[in-house]
Amino acid sequence: MNSISEAILNNDHKQGRKSSEPPLVVSKCGESSQIVLPDATLGGTTVTTAVITIDTSKFCNPCTKLEFTSNIIGTAFAGALNFQVFKSCNNQQPLPIGGQFSFVVPVASLFANMFTFFVCDCNQCLNECCTYTVMVTVGGVNITGNVGIFAARLMATTADNPDLCC
Repeated sequence: MNSISEAILNNDHKQGRKSSEPPLVVSKCGESSQIVLPDATLGGTTVTTAVITIDTSKFCNPCTKLEFTSNIIGTAFAGALNFQVFKSCNNQQPLPIGGQFSFVVPVASLFANMFTFFVCDCNQCLNECCTYTVMVTVGGVNITGNVGIFAARLMATTADNPDLCC
């Protein structure tokens, strides 16, 4: 946790806060990552592009907005990349959060595009750490050309709704 997050996180936070108190809010940026998928990568190939872990132990009714951003660069690339966010709490099986987001290039091209999306998760595991992972799956049969996903990062903003706290 960085110093800004710690300053925002009130260590005296307890369930049953008065609704007149400001809601608890924490923002966190995941590490930047990158992957490269070479020519003829098989459809169905899945790789991790971004990961972030959120500690919800200080919240009584957390809701998290997850924002994914990346730069996608292709050389003679044609194909589909399907992005999906998954959540895992307490070493349980990962659960999908929101729908898939697709990046499709129908004709082999040279390009550099920014790709971003967000999802919200208001059904969190209380008093635990939740790990969110963005997975990318090659759609279709195979890709043509090479494609890289660079500066891939997941950012999370978690807020508490004190009106729904016990």
